[in-house]
Parts: sequence; C-alpha cells; structure tokens
Amino acid sequence: MSRVDRRFLTLAIALGVVSCTPNYYMPNVIRLTPNGTASSPAGESIKSSFTLTALEDGYTGLFTAQTIVGECWVVQTPITTSGLWTVVPQGLTCSKFDTEQIQVKDTNGHSAVTYIRSTK
Repeated sequence: MSRVDRRFLTLAIALGVVSCTPNYYMPNVIRLTPNGTASSPAGESIKSSFTLTALEDGYTGLFTAQTIVGECWVVQTPITTSGLWTVVPQGLTCSKFDTEQIQVKDTNGHSAVTYIRSTK
C-alpha cells in the first residue's frame, strides 16, 4: 500500500467515525433535569419532592450532588449516585420562595449547576 493510499484510508476512516457520531453527543457536559438558569430558574413546589437527573454522554462513573446556595432544598442520601436524586423541601427558608442552586459533579472534575425557585 502506497503512502498516498494510507493517508486516503486514514482520512476515510476518520470521516466515517465523525459521520457516525450524533450531533447531539456532548462529552464532558453534564445535563441536568430540571434545568434552571440564573435568569430563568426552574420552579418546584415546596409541597412535594422532585427528582434531579444528571446525564453526561460517554460517562459511566458516579455523580455527587449538593445544595450550594440556599437552605430549603435538600438532596437526599445517597449523595453519590449514577445520576438520580430525590430533592426534598425542608427548611425554614422554604416559605421565602428563594432561588437556590444545586451543583452536580462527576469524578473527572466536571460540574453543572441548576437553579431552583421555590413555588407554592
């Protein structure tokens, strides 16, 4: 096989791999549900708990979650999971309907934050 043929074959394989990768594949990006932002926090009723879900393409390790701002929403144990947590309202600040932040981290050092606004 000539040098030109090898380069062509290498290029063809690389293009084949790229074309098979879906355009929504986002390694190293943790996607959270509910996904609230600082300017548009996700509303959650203080009358019941909700499930926080984390997903990261290509990642099979564990995640940790914790409330980093606020005192109403509490991430229930286990804190370290494969990406599902129950978050419950319990605290004196729940009636203030503040916006709080919950952070999720993977073992590779990537993190994401969701903003939760307490509602009635």
